[in-house]
Amino acid sequence: MDAELYKKGEVSVNIVAGDLILVYEGKGGKVEAKVETDYFMDLLAEKIPGEVDDAVINLLKAALKG
Repeated sequence: MDAELYKKGEVSVNIVAGDLILVYEGKGGKVEAKVETDYFMDLLAEKIPGEVDDAVINLLKAALKG
């Protein structure tokens, strides 16, 4: 099933103890996913061509660690 979930519920993003927490809450229930921020940011950097984004992502990684 293809659906634009954000139109059918609420999506939130939180950072807790260095983990990225994605939560979708809709009419039928709740789905929560936890990913280490460094892992997610490294995957994001791989998907964006070039090197400028790498510097920005490294700054974000440092900021997310607090």
